[in-house]
Amino acid sequence: MPTARRFGYNPHQTGSAGPVWPPGFPTLLGAFPLSLPRTLAALVLAAAAGLSPARTFAQAPKAHAGKLPSLVIEPAFPNLSFNRPVAFAYPPRDEGRYYVAEQHTATIYSFPTDRSTREKQLFLKLPDPIHHGNEEGLLGLAFHPNFAENRYFFVYYSADDQGKRRSVVSRFQASRSSPLTADARSEKRIWISAEDPYENHNGGTIVFGPDGYLYITLGDGGAADDPMSSGQNPRDWFGSILRIDVDHPAGGKPYGIPKDNPAARSPRYKHWAPEVYCIGLRNVWKFSFDRETGELWAGDVGQNLWEMVHKIENGGNYGWSIREGFHAFQPQRRQRPDPAAKISLPIAEYPHGANQGRSDTGLSITGGYVYRGKTIPELRGVYVYGDYDSGRIWGLRYQGKRVTAEGELIDLKNTRKLNIASFAEDRAGELLILAFDGKIYTLAGRR
Repeated sequence: MPTARRFGYNPHQTGSAGPVWPPGFPTLLGAFPLSLPRTLAALVLAAAAGLSPARTFAQAPKAHAGKLPSLVIEPAFPNLSFNRPVAFAYPPRDEGRYYVAEQHTATIYSFPTDRSTREKQLFLKLPDPIHHGNEEGLLGLAFHPNFAENRYFFVYYSADDQGKRRSVVSRFQASRSSPLTADARSEKRIWISAEDPYENHNGGTIVFGPDGYLYITLGDGGAADDPMSSGQNPRDWFGSILRIDVDHPAGGKPYGIPKDNPAARSPRYKHWAPEVYCIGLRNVWKFSFDRETGELWAGDVGQNLWEMVHKIENGGNYGWSIREGFHAFQPQRRQRPDPAAKISLPIAEYPHGANQGRSDTGLSITGGYVYRGKTIPELRGVYVYGDYDSGRIWGLRYQGKRVTAEGELIDLKNTRKLNIASFAEDRAGELLILAFDGKIYTLAGRR
């Protein structure tokens, strides 16, 4: 397994061996020594570029201590193990089984919901050829809201189309005579990305929203520094979250466009691609809907200095590659935001390395869920997220359009560090953690 940074595989950063700069061009802001405050570095660069300080960075809000519970991590299914599990899903109205997708084996297994189960059954093995790079493979899994009737489910994977690298969302159908088995021959490609020159930043999460539409996250294309200038380009799909209607094909495509997608609902967005729901995202690694409010939350992987949490809105612009979190990114580039949507700042951020007066650091965010379970009452309504590299897990409470509590939820000094590939919810709203030691864990209160 290739290594990245200190901890091995990193599904979100700029490359398997650290940042990949364009030839001879280091990131200027990242080139400043860590001892120099980043805000001061941004000011120096801004002066060189002729920009005013007000245009280069915003003041990040101070972290709120608030009251959040102290939690522990426990095995959820101690007798099961998987190979690089990256996605967890289950069909609506099917109370008996859960499904896990393995990234590089391109395999989906199902297993009973019983916590003591030792059984897992092959559901689908994707046919070759697919790419198996560090950030490629089988990345997403979603069951159709009417799976009980149509037996449809969807996967996101890295396709090798005659040597061309593309991301694909395909529909498959489970067998009616043998419902625990999918028919690999039933594949119908629903959405296919443009050719992608890089193997990293593939996003890969697919989720059906409360509105019944399929949401797809696609990274900015890869490498470093947004080399294709995708972040503020709503005409392409990269650096965006897309939303499509898989039930009503139209315009010669195997999907339709929801009437309230930005380009369909307002002339202001007429230059946006019809599928684009929001822009300005570097590489969303996991997003989720709050099962109680329907709000959309996302963890967005930063480049050199900051990891971000966004609350996603229809037609939103989250700043990449003008901003990295609350901070200017390469102001010397003099990029302009897309005119249709002003930049929305993150809900929260955390740094790489011990800077900005914070010790709770990481390198690669894994987006999580707003907790709506019952076993940890004091956690209800808290958005829980983590970091793949450091293994930290944070929570934040967001009320009245502001963060009212924020902090770490587990004590790393007394907890086994996990490489957190994904969070998930079980049917009751309890949180699960998919880790690259192959196990599935859950969060619990301290006893």
